[in-house]
Amino acid sequence: MSESTQGIVRRAVLAAYIIAAAGLLAALTIFLFFVAGQPWGTLNDIALLVMTAALPLLMLAFWEFGGLTPTPLALVAQISGWIAVAVWCVAQALMIVGVLSFDYEDAATGGLAVEAVALVVIGLWIAGANLLAGSWLNATRWFGLVSGLGFVLLPIGLFMGGVNHPLTYAGGVGYSIAFPVWAFLMAKHLAGLLRGQERAA
Repeated sequence: MSESTQGIVRRAVLAAYIIAAAGLLAALTIFLFFVAGQPWGTLNDIALLVMTAALPLLMLAFWEFGGLTPTPLALVAQISGWIAVAVWCVAQALMIVGVLSFDYEDAATGGLAVEAVALVVIGLWIAGANLLAGSWLNATRWFGLVSGLGFVLLPIGLFMGGVNHPLTYAGGVGYSIAFPVWAFLMAKHLAGLLRGQERAA
């Protein structure tokens, strides 16, 4: 493992821990929002923004280690994933500061529709990258697959009927629970690869 690769992996480990911590905070704040209302809803939105914004550094580690996908397709997937994360984060930030307003009760339109499309792309990247990762990835890939499918199901539910659609709830499990768990497991796994490299050096 080159020094450049080690740097990418170290940043990916940090990003994965940030995703896991932000996911835990998001779960706590959404619970408190339903119990007590604001400002917990806004704090939840911020936690989700942090959780998603950290993903590209983890994406880069997958690119560095490679997998079964031919390089041109992997490059397209990587760029599409980065763009989708950027689009989602911009829309989320605009919603947090009040520039955009989302109607969660009805089928997704406007800014929420933009976020939903971005989530589909992110979910396809997570599921595909984990499923097609090389032998460097362990059984953590299956948490990644579940998480990615959650990212896809959630926006489909939003398009079909809003936040109360059954697919939105089903996808929310992958997005809100499996995603942070996957990130935590990825952090542990990547850190283990780094330690193994250091022992071999």
